[in-house]
Amino acid sequence: MATVAGGMHSAAILVAVIAACALGCGQRATTTVATDAPTREIYLADAKEKQTVFKAGAASAVVTPPMGTHIAGDAKNRRFTGIHDDIFAKAVVLDDGATPVAFVAVDCIGLPYPTVQRIRRAAVEKLSGITLPEERIIVSSTHTHAGPDVIGIWGPDETTSGVDPAYLDHLVEVAAEQVAKAAAARRPATLHVAETESGEGWVVNDCEPGEVDRSVVVLQCLDEAGVNIATLTNFACHPTCVDGTVSEVSADYIGAFYKEMSALYPGEHLFLQGAIGGWIQPITPERTFALAEDYGKRFAADVLAAMDQMNPVDDTTMRFANKVFTIPVANEGFKQLSALGIVDRPMGDTVETEVAWIAIGPVQIATHPGETSPIHGWKTKELMDSGPKMVVGLGLDELGYILKPEYFDGDTMPHAEYLVSMSPGPEAGPAMMTALESIIP
Repeated sequence: MATVAGGMHSAAILVAVIAACALGCGQRATTTVATDAPTREIYLADAKEKQTVFKAGAASAVVTPPMGTHIAGDAKNRRFTGIHDDIFAKAVVLDDGATPVAFVAVDCIGLPYPTVQRIRRAAVEKLSGITLPEERIIVSSTHTHAGPDVIGIWGPDETTSGVDPAYLDHLVEVAAEQVAKAAAARRPATLHVAETESGEGWVVNDCEPGEVDRSVVVLQCLDEAGVNIATLTNFACHPTCVDGTVSEVSADYIGAFYKEMSALYPGEHLFLQGAIGGWIQPITPERTFALAEDYGKRFAADVLAAMDQMNPVDDTTMRFANKVFTIPVANEGFKQLSALGIVDRPMGDTVETEVAWIAIGPVQIATHPGETSPIHGWKTKELMDSGPKMVVGLGLDELGYILKPEYFDGDTMPHAEYLVSMSPGPEAGPAMMTALESIIP
């Protein structure tokens, strides 16, 4: 959102800000660090009871919204009239016997922190036979622009939320159920990892062409028979092949990726979005499902080729740390969206959010609470000393664009006016990096 001066209070400016918003938008496991929610201090979990057998379980369910639901991304007041491909809530639970962690991926524009907290609480209430604290449930969003409005800014007009409360309740319930089902489905497993690159010729940075992180990391869990339980694939690119041009539900190129992966491997396949802010996009000479299908197949081909040479993760000891913190909000439009109830979360001069870090033996994973610039992804990977590294964008929150300082220095950067209009402000990046520095050992 355009970082609007502090004195912006007129209705006309509010409408302009909201309008700008509408246009945007085979393996194994380690030691634990977790966060005590009341004190928000980081502690080392007791790993004395660590089991000798690493376990994994997975589950998924369709979360396709009803027809007539508001579509997230691009213009306001667009509603679904059909289904091209279903969208999903998927979960994987990894358990080393001491520090189990759940990963949840939802095909949607981005779940705000309060919704993530609802999913976590509901999931914990459904669990049995496992101790999985709320903070170890890592909920992320794929960011499809052909999914439902789960934030509020794509409603019928500038002052009405586009969120369907009944649908959002359903999504929370279904996502939480998948965590419980994945936990119940845990069985002995081995963990394997591969690294590659993708996106050459179809992924670009629309703002800074030289800054594109094409890295891909894929984790695979195999059961004792060598059958795939789940894969988790991390890559950075907006799913916007059909942005603003269709009224059918779709996961965009990620849907085609799911299909290609499932054709060769049974089990679940989770896509963990990367650092896509500032502005990592697919090349779109046309905005069609055919293009999304092509890109999804190309991406899957790169992943599947890498999986032919997977490396076993022999040490599957898991470590975990998280940090709840606040980000300064300079964007008056964000504050007014909150005050009007269009966005259902408290946002004043600051907003609460969270980051997390997970290690599974040598594999390290960190979350970003929004759409971060590639530089933030690279800096986060620099904090993680070794091994395959994942940066999960839109992890635990969707705060909009978290940008480099240069974007706030007038219009010197391409697309800066729009990107800044969808950002909490210039302090978001530094605050996030400080929080990550405090938890990554």
